[in-house]
Amino acid sequence: MLLAKALGLSNVHPILPLKGQPVGLMGVADVSREALADRLTAATGAQSKLLGAGPSRCRHVAVVTGGAGGELGKIAELGADTFVTGEAPHWAATAAEDCKINLLLGGHYATETFGVRALAERMALQFELEWEFLDHPTGL
Repeated sequence: MLLAKALGLSNVHPILPLKGQPVGLMGVADVSREALADRLTAATGAQSKLLGAGPSRCRHVAVVTGGAGGELGKIAELGADTFVTGEAPHWAATAAEDCKINLLLGGHYATETFGVRALAERMALQFELEWEFLDHPTGL
């Protein structure tokens, strides 16, 4: 939810159930795909990669952190015009072209640690704790 909020999505709802729990979110926006890529880069601190195979304006955006690029077909079936995730297999680039969907990759590590940092900040405030995030990106 936090990454979707940072991207400026509204009317966010859960999608993509896995083992009985949703692992992603879908929201509404009205933003250029380039501006959305910039928002992702700003939110995570990692350079995002945009594969612009969909419309130039993003309106229905799906977000699944980590390495969910292989779910692109399911995301397209849900009506998303843009899919934000951490990483994707090579074939997802051509699948995005076939589905006419924007694929926005923010890095597996960067998209997943976004929420971890936010949780640490919240817990620190609530319980008056000191904390430190040990940043150790591998580049994978």
